[in-house]
Amino acid sequence: MTTKRKLSDQEWMLLIHQLPPKPTNLRVGTWRKLQKLGAVSIKNSVYVLPFNEKTHEDFQWLKQEIETSGGEATVFRAGAVEGATNDEIVAAFRKARDEDYAKLTAELDGLTGAIREQKRGGHLSAIRVGKYESELDKLHAELDRIVSTDFFNAKGRIGAQSAYERCQKALRTSRSRDTTTEKNSITRGDALDRSRYQGKRWVTRRNLHIDRLASAWLIRQFIDSRPRFYFVADGETVDGGIPFDMFGAEFTHQGEDCTFETLIKRFGLSDDHALGQIAEIVHDIDLKDDKFNRLEAAGLNATVRGLSELLKDDRKLLQQCGVIFDGLYALLSMDAGKGSGKGDGSNKRGQSRSAGGRKKRG
Repeated sequence: MTTKRKLSDQEWMLLIHQLPPKPTNLRVGTWRKLQKLGAVSIKNSVYVLPFNEKTHEDFQWLKQEIETSGGEATVFRAGAVEGATNDEIVAAFRKARDEDYAKLTAELDGLTGAIREQKRGGHLSAIRVGKYESELDKLHAELDRIVSTDFFNAKGRIGAQSAYERCQKALRTSRSRDTTTEKNSITRGDALDRSRYQGKRWVTRRNLHIDRLASAWLIRQFIDSRPRFYFVADGETVDGGIPFDMFGAEFTHQGEDCTFETLIKRFGLSDDHALGQIAEIVHDIDLKDDKFNRLEAAGLNATVRGLSELLKDDRKLLQQCGVIFDGLYALLSMDAGKGSGKGDGSNKRGQSRSAGGRKKRG
């Protein structure tokens, strides 16, 4: 997004195009791409974006596409736009983003209402929750897209983000189970035997995000030395599979904990200081409640989101993110060793694995 600067110093990227009558879908396709870039129209067939390297490149790519399809396009950089002041252009950007935010806020509030109504009526089945989770993931992606084109901080952003948090909270509450066991911390004596969880089929929803990615890494590195992961659509099951981060699963959000935290407690890994710190980071990213206020959360979130945009294959994404979590664990283990003065922070990883068998990378 555009950094704060005087509007008198603002520079612009302009795209002027002329499209042929055929193919007929070129006009619609071009308009959709301009909307996705966040461009606004200031005159007929004249679109503008605030100047930076990315917007310059975006318009150049679109120019090339238009010309390849038989149209004409010109891209240029300008310090001022004839017929419109900088204040008027900025106002147009904010108005466009406010309209996007208003539409998205209405969709999020509608989803929140549906979740609460289904919960009150006792009709919130696992399949229905899975569909709501997928829908919320799509709306979250749309929110991220709008924010990325909100160059001048439109007022509607706060309302849209609050609507997302309300919806996420409603869904999280619907997944939480209010049992005494889940409310209390699990002691080491109650921890599950990792030797009984070797070579298992671990099942979770496709389109991985931070909690599922971190949980899969935790399973592979500390619980099951020979895991097989399955990423399924809503309503799909895997025979003999162990679901995680799914509605009704044994290993999922419990109380105020995300799935990563639940796994740590259930498998007796709470003594590992580095894992505990990663859990705090994952919690802050996934639940967005600022419970731990981890400074690392923003950086890890941006990295994972960037990789998820680049890699559309869940297995490839898990493999790449696994390296990131390995590095984060190593760094936090070193810091823990220095803090204790014993230099043994990294040893806990091997101790944690010993009950689960030999570690296997994949």
